[in-house]
Amino acid sequence: MASPHSHVDFMPEPPGELLEAHALIGKPLAAALLRELAHREVPVALRRRCDPRARAMGRLVDCSDDALTLEPDDVEPGVLLAEDDDYVAVAYLDGVKIQFDARLRTGGQERRLLRGPAPLAVYRLQRREAYRVAVTARKGHCALRFAPGDELAVGIVDLSARGLLLAWPRPTPPVIGTVWEHARIEFADRPPLPCTLVACRTDVVDDGSMLVGCEFGPLPPEIERAVQVLVNDLQRGTPTIS
Repeated sequence: MASPHSHVDFMPEPPGELLEAHALIGKPLAAALLRELAHREVPVALRRRCDPRARAMGRLVDCSDDALTLEPDDVEPGVLLAEDDDYVAVAYLDGVKIQFDARLRTGGQERRLLRGPAPLAVYRLQRREAYRVAVTARKGHCALRFAPGDELAVGIVDLSARGLLLAWPRPTPPVIGTVWEHARIEFADRPPLPCTLVACRTDVVDDGSMLVGCEFGPLPPEIERAVQVLVNDLQRGTPTIS
């Protein structure tokens, strides 16, 4: 399993830096990221918390809301993984570093597999700062799908490579952590961009209207590029937001 990143890149970030970077993400988005790592068979570096020398490369083979399974395939010579221990895992998804803690154990008929409960903390370290660009109501909106045939068109207030801010049209805000897996960003002059959105915050402004901040879930590389192109195009004619 080849990876463009070196062993140094796969070193875990210390807790202080994780806190400083505000890298902790909510459970719905965390679960979506882990499922995407499994789906794409992304290389994952695994280290024992108590002994960082005990390192293995592998991949997530299964991930649910409650549990995960990893398959190590490249264990350092002379270093055995413990049968029941705390680990730190590091992977890269489209150039973004993902780090999580996991309590894993071996056992059963397939002793090469490590299984454990879903991580309590998952961190996403975005190395580049994502500027936000204001969007006027006439330029574009986001279509949120609640069920087949049940969609809501919501105005976009601002947009960045990491997410967007919506002008929520209903009196009751969505629950923080709500996931829209079949959302679309739609502008009149370009093809719609399908995406997954996770509601991460709500705000009420002075006039009583409501804003809902959303982060993108895992995006295919071509959609991620298209979002960045859209942000860049909007930025040429629209002031950025600090």
